[in-house]
Amino acid sequence: MALVKASLTLFGGDTVIVRCSAPSRIHLMSDQAQSKETLCDTLSVQDRHSAWLTVPYTGVWNIVIDSRSQSLEHSISYVAA
Repeated sequence: MALVKASLTLFGGDTVIVRCSAPSRIHLMSDQAQSKETLCDTLSVQDRHSAWLTVPYTGVWNIVIDSRSQSLEHSISYVAA
């Protein structure tokens, strides 16, 4: 099982592009999740090879890729708004 984590500082309207070699669960989570006082915003897709996720507001965002593949190849990029 492969688990990939990354963090990016993004602006509202930016689009995160994630591509994987195997079907994966892909999550984009606001870094506010680290604070127990606030609810976090999470955008997710399941069992996909790719995802285009638009960031709703400026901040630090965590990307998590969870796959059953033992040798997952992936790329994470973004397109500025």
